[in-house]
Amino acid sequence: MSSPLNVLPVNYPGPPYNRLTRCYPAVHGNFTDVNTLVTALETSRYFGTDKFIFYNYSIPEDVNKVLLHYEREGIVEMRNWKLPFPPDQIHYWGQMASIHDCVFSQFGVAKYVLLADIDEVVVPKSETTVYALADKLLSMPTLKPSKSYGALMFQNAFFFLNGHDTTSEFHSKYDALKYRMGVFLHTNRSSVNPPFYRSKLLVIPESVDLLQTHAAERLQPGWLTLVVEPKDGLMHHYRKDYDPQAVGPYTEDTSLLQYSSSIIPRVKDRLHFFKTLLNIGKSV
Repeated sequence: MSSPLNVLPVNYPGPPYNRLTRCYPAVHGNFTDVNTLVTALETSRYFGTDKFIFYNYSIPEDVNKVLLHYEREGIVEMRNWKLPFPPDQIHYWGQMASIHDCVFSQFGVAKYVLLADIDEVVVPKSETTVYALADKLLSMPTLKPSKSYGALMFQNAFFFLNGHDTTSEFHSKYDALKYRMGVFLHTNRSSVNPPFYRSKLLVIPESVDLLQTHAAERLQPGWLTLVVEPKDGLMHHYRKDYDPQAVGPYTEDTSLLQYSSSIIPRVKDRLHFFKTLLNIGKSV
């Protein structure tokens, strides 16, 4: 009945200030390709990603320089990821832990979170950005009363970077060749894999309870996963070598090329900057 000696204010979050955050698994010493990294970042930014979160296990020097520059611009956030035991004692450098750390940290921060690897590009088909596609699909009514969609599952299709060079002509093709922007130079893809088979997720972070790499194992009560039709959006998975999980028949898919005139100049300018001002030579 007396006056309180201490007051603890409770601050409720306002609207998220990022539309779309993209989470990558731990980066380690095997990844050294600056061109692929910059192409991935600028392509994803064009499709609506505001923020990228990287988990630093052992990032090589040139890749680290690039990410630190993006971090100074507020585009990338790097988190140290030191495992308390050898990486061969846990699945893929602790991917399950980093996935949940990333998603749960975006409560009240990002409207949506996309979970995908550096060699994966989610290409929107029925909208111009992944963010706009998520807005449209996640607001659709469900078949179950009192439930809403809290996650999108993008199906996987493989594109192979060794051979199968595209014969299509497109704007800035010369620059794509010069700067080794593989995603624009290889348009032959496998058949679309079925849901849950190498698929990747976009989620409303508050809907998540427990995730796996390729699916939501359990969402919070009231939320459901929607499988995205390939005509609306598809996850392009670019691999250097043939993957036995790829199945035919193969198809020529030039859907990403329609954005070449917008994305390739952005990648070129970034790579030129890193080469001249950050002294990143051989990688670029």
